[in-house]
Amino acid sequence: METSPSLDNPLVILNPTANRGNMNQHRSLIHSRLAGESQADYIETTRQGEAQELAMQTAKEGRPVIIVGGDGSVHEVVNGILSTGRRIPLGIVPAGSGNDYAWHTLKLPHDPAAAVERAFTGQLVDSDAGIVNGRYFVNSFSVGLDADIAVAASWMKKIPFMSGSRLYYGTTIKQLLFGYHRCPWLKLTLDGGEQASESAFKRYILMAITNGPTYGAGFRINPTADYSDGLLDICTISYSPLPRALKLLPVVQKGEHADLPEVTFFRARSLQIESQKPVNIQMDGETTSATSYDAKILPGALWVRV
Repeated sequence: METSPSLDNPLVILNPTANRGNMNQHRSLIHSRLAGESQADYIETTRQGEAQELAMQTAKEGRPVIIVGGDGSVHEVVNGILSTGRRIPLGIVPAGSGNDYAWHTLKLPHDPAAAVERAFTGQLVDSDAGIVNGRYFVNSFSVGLDADIAVAASWMKKIPFMSGSRLYYGTTIKQLLFGYHRCPWLKLTLDGGEQASESAFKRYILMAITNGPTYGAGFRINPTADYSDGLLDICTISYSPLPRALKLLPVVQKGEHADLPEVTFFRARSLQIESQKPVNIQMDGETTSATSYDAKILPGALWVRV
């Protein structure tokens, strides 16, 4: 990765649909902060994918990017930046339903005013990223029940008062009760077979691969994950009957599942997941479907303000 020396003239991108469209406070804080930044530019997105395009162009110019939005907005911006092969300063003002990367991985402030200041002046640190089937992710990707949960959460967000942990916990219960029969048969290979691999397909509740400790608005799926260690943290949970799975849910949410017989943790630089039929995947909350996934870590790919 080529690192840009420029630390001024940032582009601030705000997603007006984040936080259920309640962005007036964030907008006001940004405008106040920009009053003292004569070289900064500001734009609000109008469609999906626009943040990625803007970030790509800004990275090519060697300018910093500040994103004001949720996990999906961060995902777009990261894909725009990393597609250029350059490292530029990235500031994040979390304003979404989960904010796992911002709040739980980077430990950015929950207070919007403090987060805005940190996005402009915080210390720059190296952060790993990952790539799956040609698409970049910054915090997590997963296959199985949790990816089905992400698909369901995308439309459950429209229900009043469904956001944050309430959204993800409620969607999880719904999927356990009505979608558990779709738990997939998967085969996992780590580091090209250098580590122990499953030689046959096995049924799993989920496989979750992360740079940080949480996903799904605070589920502590890989509690000891380090976003700068050059490794992907992997948690697999083998299939068990539904009553048992319902008992596991609060244990996993709190990150106290290390000793459960269904749970196995790994760390790896690369991995391959194969499925007997198309299966959902979520990357930083964004979803797609395929029968195989190739992933690897990109050590220190991002330059982020904390």
